Amino acid sequence: MSRTARLALITLVLPVALSACSGEEPDDRSAEAVLEDATDASLSSRRFVVDLEARLDLDGRELGLTAAGRVDYDAVVADLALGVEQQSGTAVAQILADGERVWVSLEGDDAAPFPGGARYVQGSSDKLAAATTFAPESLLGVLHVLRGAEDVEQGDDQDVAGVETRVFTFTVAYLDAVAAAGDDAETFEMAFNLTGDATAADLDIEVAIGPDDVVRRFALEIVAGDLPVTGTYDLALSEVGEDVAVPDAPADDEVASRKDSAKTLRQLLT
Repeated sequence: MSRTARLALITLVLPVALSACSGEEPDDRSAEAVLEDATDASLSSRRFVVDLEARLDLDGRELGLTAAGRVDYDAVVADLALGVEQQSGTAVAQILADGERVWVSLEGDDAAPFPGGARYVQGSSDKLAAATTFAPESLLGVLHVLRGAEDVEQGDDQDVAGVETRVFTFTVAYLDAVAAAGDDAETFEMAFNLTGDATAADLDIEVAIGPDDVVRRFALEIVAGDLPVTGTYDLALSEVGEDVAVPDAPADDEVASRKDSAKTLRQLLT
């Protein structure tokens, strides 16, 4: 499997202003400060449901990334489906973790068979917790683009999955977004990477932020003019901070033995 596929597979923000009768102080931050704080708050979230879809066409080379499911990073509980589509084929990984054990499946055009023809490999949840890819940044790294916000416009409030949010829009040059990410530029580029002439593109951003400064909905569209690139990146977060249901373990006859699983699991989580 390609490095891009492997990374992809294992691969907010303005508090709602309360009424005067509430006794709460109104939020007096600038829109840019709100978006900066939203980045930090969202990437600090440890429990949520995520739905992500990204599509990129770079001079005829198409790439698609998806992620859907729920995760609790502290309890090491997860039920996530992660997918990648590229010219060489498609692949979908499922990660199940119950706080003690982790099971991973991988199906697709480039996927090698698991030992004994099993559908899942298994291991201790410590293996998943120790993986550098098991972190909010792996799913939410694109939100570093919010650090590059300037000339931000505020739209109408919106209800997003039962959460009242305020909506902001802005446009930023891709290279300016990379620069604004600072020490987190590599994380941003791992999530959303343009190369060659495409780096001259602009990015149109719309983001809906809940009262806890966590992003609930994020939409990015590449504005490239005559440049050979098009693309979108859509992300939704819900049930932020709520308890995450523990998934059922796969059937025993679908899982490779711990001994047979060890090498494959290590490769998948690297």
